[in-house]
Amino acid sequence: MQLLGDGIRHPPLWATAADGCTIRGMTGRIHIRILIIDDDAALCRKLRGWLESALYQVAVFTSADEALQYAARVEHEIALVDWRLSDGNGAGLIETLSRTSPSMCVLAMAAFPQPRQVVDVFRAGARDLLEKPIQQPILMEALERHLAAAGVLARDETEFNRRLGRRLRNVRQQAERTLDQICETVGITPAQLSQIELGKTATTTWTLARICAALHIPPGRLFESI
Repeated sequence: MQLLGDGIRHPPLWATAADGCTIRGMTGRIHIRILIIDDDAALCRKLRGWLESALYQVAVFTSADEALQYAARVEHEIALVDWRLSDGNGAGLIETLSRTSPSMCVLAMAAFPQPRQVVDVFRAGARDLLEKPIQQPILMEALERHLAAAGVLARDETEFNRRLGRRLRNVRQQAERTLDQICETVGITPAQLSQIELGKTATTTWTLARICAALHIPPGRLFESI
């Protein structure tokens, strides 16, 4: 059964990440839908609370069949799937999700997984295995890691600007260039560049291109490890 509706009413704007994963971009935020399939209702409520507090959009099912029917209608970027469901085979469910929703990143969940089970999880098509009891920091780190692999380095503009600014500052300092030296070449003030590096203001791609030219680096380097 579905514990709660996903409550989503936003029409998505579609984009495809480098590895083929489809994400939904909305003004000011990239919205990520997560599907939870687990027959432990208490765990589902806990996971849903953690994820919704982190502004993920969540749909929860305790039934494998109902979850598959729903997944066929509504696309999700990530699925958290119990490896040992009471009404179905976890491996079969993961295989079906991976086949019918190839853009979805499936993460399996299991208590005390044995080495053979770990192998089976990945053979079934899961991208990762989270050991129960699920720990919130580990879950969030896994989600961020797999989203980054799909090209989602930040889910809102503020966070993106902060990470980009921090990366720019690190690259500039590694090049042993001062704010004044870069600004003299680029044609902006040190105060403006400082605001960019602090992530307090967005900038144009042309300004970034000029900053990269002043640092003698390709623009793509700024987006490495944001």
